[in-house]
Amino acid sequence: MLYEVRVKQPNGEIKQVISPRQLSQRYWKNFEKSHSGITIPSNWKATVPRWVRERLDVEFI
Repeated sequence: MLYEVRVKQPNGEIKQVISPRQLSQRYWKNFEKSHSGITIPSNWKATVPRWVRERLDVEFI
Protein backbone atom coordinates (compact mmCIF):
# COMPACT_ATOMS: atom_id res chain seq x y z
CA MET A 1 0.00 0.00 0.00
CA LEU A 2 1.34 3.39 -0.97
CA TYR A 3 0.63 6.64 0.81
CA GLU A 4 0.54 10.23 -0.36
CA VAL A 5 4.00 11.84 -0.44
CA ARG A 6 4.59 15.52 0.24
CA VAL A 7 7.78 17.05 -1.14
CA LYS A 8 8.83 20.15 0.77
CA GLN A 9 11.12 23.03 -0.08
CA PRO A 10 14.00 23.90 2.27
CA ASN A 11 11.90 26.67 3.85
CA GLY A 12 9.18 24.15 4.81
CA GLU A 13 6.57 25.00 2.19
CA ILE A 14 4.99 22.13 0.28
CA LYS A 15 6.48 21.99 -3.19
CA GLN A 16 4.58 19.00 -4.58
CA VAL A 17 2.09 16.35 -3.49
CA ILE A 18 2.39 12.95 -5.17
CA SER A 19 -0.72 10.79 -5.04
CA PRO A 20 -0.63 7.03 -4.38
CA ARG A 21 -1.81 6.43 -7.95
CA GLN A 22 1.11 8.44 -9.38
CA LEU A 23 3.54 6.58 -7.14
CA SER A 24 2.16 3.25 -8.28
CA GLN A 25 2.43 4.21 -11.95
CA ARG A 26 5.99 5.48 -11.43
CA TYR A 27 6.99 2.28 -9.62
CA TRP A 28 5.64 -0.09 -12.29
CA LYS A 29 7.08 2.00 -15.12
CA ASN A 30 10.54 1.81 -13.52
CA PHE A 31 10.06 -1.90 -12.77
CA GLU A 32 9.24 -2.69 -16.40
CA LYS A 33 12.23 -0.66 -17.61
CA SER A 34 14.64 -2.43 -15.30
CA HIS A 35 13.38 -5.91 -16.21
CA SER A 36 12.87 -5.42 -19.94
CA GLY A 37 16.47 -6.29 -20.87
CA ILE A 38 16.64 -9.53 -18.90
CA THR A 39 16.54 -12.55 -21.20
CA ILE A 40 17.99 -16.02 -21.38
CA PRO A 41 20.53 -16.35 -24.18
CA SER A 42 19.17 -18.55 -26.96
CA ASN A 43 22.53 -20.23 -27.59
CA TRP A 44 23.19 -21.02 -23.92
CA LYS A 45 23.81 -24.66 -23.19
CA ALA A 46 24.59 -26.20 -19.83
CA THR A 47 27.84 -28.14 -20.02
CA VAL A 48 28.76 -31.08 -17.86
CA PRO A 49 32.43 -31.46 -16.96
CA ARG A 50 34.22 -34.31 -18.68
CA TRP A 51 35.07 -36.16 -15.44
CA VAL A 52 31.38 -36.20 -14.47
CA ARG A 53 30.34 -37.63 -17.86
CA GLU A 54 33.02 -40.33 -17.64
CA ARG A 55 32.01 -41.29 -14.11
CA LEU A 56 28.32 -41.50 -15.07
CA ASP A 57 29.20 -43.61 -18.14
CA VAL A 58 31.14 -46.06 -15.93
CA GLU A 59 28.39 -46.32 -13.33
CA PHE A 60 25.43 -46.74 -15.68
CA ILE A 61 26.85 -48.81 -18.54
